[in-house]
Amino acid sequence: MITANVMTDPVTVSPDMTLAEAARVMLSEAAGSVQVVDGAGSLLGLLTESDLLRHPGLESDGRHVNWLQAFLGVQPLCVDYSPRHNVLVGEVMIQNPVAVAPEDPLADVAALLVRLNVKRLPVVEDGTLVGVVSIADLVGALTQQLGAAVSR
Repeated sequence: MITANVMTDPVTVSPDMTLAEAARVMLSEAAGSVQVVDGAGSLLGLLTESDLLRHPGLESDGRHVNWLQAFLGVQPLCVDYSPRHNVLVGEVMIQNPVAVAPEDPLADVAALLVRLNVKRLPVVEDGTLVGVVSIADLVGALTQQLGAAVSR
């Protein structure tokens, strides 16, 4: 089985979006990451929810804050980091992320996910982002194959 058989549609943002806008996209799409693309659909980078958590503009003074609600303005922060709302995705994104191709065997993709200790990888064909493959996608494919083998 190959990557194209299990990959899902990517959730994308542009590098000139603010972190707050990207966080809203993540929330609305229930995505743990977004792929950053240019106008032609070329992969420039990626932004994960972990990147948002580690961003210096989201540090508090030690009090517990629901970072995402505070970041999106739902909950007031005890510290003022409003200037950080203008930080752009392109300034924070992981640049030149490792990507796989649609024709890559799933065994190779699984090994790469484990080696890199990541949950998902962008799928690129001829320089254009065409999908995302995740651990959940691989588990789903394995479950299907096991189910088909049991029913024989």
